Amino acid sequence: MKRLTRLAGAAVLAAGALTAISPLAGPAAAADHCNQARWDVHPDRISTGGFRFGEGTHMRNGGYTDCPSNGQGYPGHSIDVHCRTLNDNGLWWVYVRDTTTGKAGWARADALYTAGYVPPTCS
Repeated sequence: MKRLTRLAGAAVLAAGALTAISPLAGPAAAADHCNQARWDVHPDRISTGGFRFGEGTHMRNGGYTDCPSNGQGYPGHSIDVHCRTLNDNGLWWVYVRDTTTGKAGWARADALYTAGYVPPTCS
């Protein structure tokens, strides 16, 4: 059995931390980036296993930590990984579906574990 490691792209490692939303941006501005049309594009482009959730991985409706959570995935849950995309802060987000609960959404790439696979980009 291959040892699972955290999925982390070079952009995640280089960024180190989330870039904060500008203090001038209010709640409406934060909500706008969660509802951009690009978060609606998540074709299922991967057919291999080898992924699992970290403990309590949030699946969000957009690729930012302030976007609403649709649910959480856990290591014992089955996972269907579709594709990944980069947000404006330079962090990779992966569209996933928790086949145990039926919940789906965008999860931070560094919150998932993989056996060496990197999901293809969504576009």
